[in-house]
Amino acid sequence: MKKRNILSMVLAVVMIASLLAGCGAAPAQPDTSSSAPKPSESTSSQPSQETKDPVTLTVWESDGPERTFIEEMAAAYMAENPHVTIVVEPVAHTDAAQRLQLDGPAGVGADVFAAPHDKLGEMLVSGIILENAYADEIKDVMVEAAIKATSSEGKLYGYPTGVETYALFYNKALVQNPPQTWEEVKEFCKTFNNPAEGKYGIVWDVDDGYFNYMFLSGYGADLFGPEGTDKSQHMVNSPEAIRSLEYFQSFRKDYLDVDAADLTGDFMSAGFQNGTIAMAVTGPWAIAGYREAGVDFGVTTLPKLPGNDTPPRSFSGIRAMYVSAFSKNPEEAHKFANYLVTKEGLLKRYEITNQIPPRKDIQIADPAHEGILAQFEFSKPMPSIPAMNTYWPSVASAYANIWNGSDIKTELDLAAAAIEATP
Repeated sequence: MKKRNILSMVLAVVMIASLLAGCGAAPAQPDTSSSAPKPSESTSSQPSQETKDPVTLTVWESDGPERTFIEEMAAAYMAENPHVTIVVEPVAHTDAAQRLQLDGPAGVGADVFAAPHDKLGEMLVSGIILENAYADEIKDVMVEAAIKATSSEGKLYGYPTGVETYALFYNKALVQNPPQTWEEVKEFCKTFNNPAEGKYGIVWDVDDGYFNYMFLSGYGADLFGPEGTDKSQHMVNSPEAIRSLEYFQSFRKDYLDVDAADLTGDFMSAGFQNGTIAMAVTGPWAIAGYREAGVDFGVTTLPKLPGNDTPPRSFSGIRAMYVSAFSKNPEEAHKFANYLVTKEGLLKRYEITNQIPPRKDIQIADPAHEGILAQFEFSKPMPSIPAMNTYWPSVASAYANIWNGSDIKTELDLAAAAIEATP
C-alpha cells in the first residue's frame, strides 16, 4: 500500500509538470537566419556535402561566341554544383524580352537571359524581371555607366556583361592621319571618292537612330533629356535636331551619294575589307571580322562637328543578364547570373567574344578596344524607357527618307508624333 501511495505521488508530480509545460510558451525554434547564404558572402556556389534537390535552369543568349561563353560557364558551374542542370538555348538578346513575355507565363521561358539595357523599361512595365540579388557587390566592381544603364529608380536589375559604343574605324593603308573633324572628313572624301569604282571615304548605317545620334548630340539634341528618361523631352523634331539633319542630308549630296537602302552593314563591311571604303563608323562587333580579313586598321574617336571642341556623344549599349520573374528557382538563377560576371567569368567572356567587360578591375590592352573606350568616355547610354520601342522604327523611316531627300521637318514631325503617342 505504501509503495502504491509513493508511486501515485510520483505519477501526480509527472502529470503536473507535463501540464505546466503545455501551458507555457512554445518551444524556441532554432535560429536559421545565418544558415542561408547571403548574396554578399560568395560570388559562386561551392560544392556542398549536403544533398540538394535537383534544379534545372534555362538560359537564353544569342547564338555565336556569346552562346559559347555561356555553355563553357554552365559546364564549370554544373561541375561545382552537381544538383544543377543548365540548358542553354540560342535566343537573340534583342528578342529575349519580347519572347519571355509570352513564354514566361506559359512556364517555358528562360530563368536567366541576355538583353540590351535599352529593353529595361519594357521589361519593368511587363514585370518579367527580378531585382539583382547581388546589387551591393556588383555596384562595387562595375563601371558607373553599366550600373546606371541597368538600374531604374535606384534599383539594380541587370548583371552587366559587356559595354559597347561606335567609333571611327580607318584603314591605315588609306588614311595615315585620321580626321579630327567632319570638315577634315569632307576634305579626304574630295580626293578619295570615286563612285564609278565604288570608292567612298566614309560609310555608316545612315537610317539607324543608334548611329545618327552622333549628329543630333553634336547639335545639342539630347534625346529624352539628360538622363534619357523623359519622353516629353524627346527632342526628335527640335530645332537642334533639324539643324543636325540638315548637315546630315547635305553630306549625302556632296560626299556619299548612295541610296539609304544600299548603305547596309554588309556594304560597309565588304568595302572596308576590300579597300573601297576608307573609314567606317561601326563598333567592336566588327573588329574580329576586319582582323580575319587582314585589314590593318585603327580606331579613334568620332570626328568633331562644326562648333564643337569634343567628339560628339555616341549612344552606348550595355549588355546584361537578367533573372526572369517567372523562374521557379530564382535563388539558383541569381547565383548563376552572378557567377557569369565575376572577374574570372568576364575575362573568359572577353577572350571568347572580344566584347569589352564592364568591370573596373579588368584592364584592356587591345589598341582597337582602346579606341572604342576612348569614344565610350563621350557616350550616353541609350535611353531605356518604353518610348524607345517606338523611337527606333519611327526615326529609321525618317532618317532614310531625309537621306534620300525628303523634307526634314515633315519627317521628324511624323516620328515625334509616333513617339508622343506611346503610352
